[in-house]
Amino acid sequence: MQNSVVWSEIAVADLKRAAAFYEKLLDAELAFDKFGPFRIALFPHGEQGVGGCLVHGEGYEPSGKGTVTYLAATPGIDAALERARAAGGKILMPKTQLPANQGWIAQVQDCEGNRIGLHAMS
Repeated sequence: MQNSVVWSEIAVADLKRAAAFYEKLLDAELAFDKFGPFRIALFPHGEQGVGGCLVHGEGYEPSGKGTVTYLAATPGIDAALERARAAGGKILMPKTQLPANQGWIAQVQDCEGNRIGLHAMS
């Protein structure tokens, strides 16, 4: 098994607003689609990598409590935190070094009120 986690869904109340926030945060374009009754915006991901999306629909409610999804912060945590601030995000946990050379993390609150983690090696 390469990855224990294979998919992540982040609940949003306003898909267009949330997609604009995440496109700025990730400095990448999201792909819009429908999945049954749900509207989604897919994060870029490689064939072998972990994927995920923003999802809008019944049963999905944004929350700052519970599971935290960590997104790749490229080219590093500092740049991603600056993009989060510029997009209207709130810094919840500043850049923090992980033990054993595992990189750096930070947490932000997105425009929907979700707690989102960022991870980078620098």
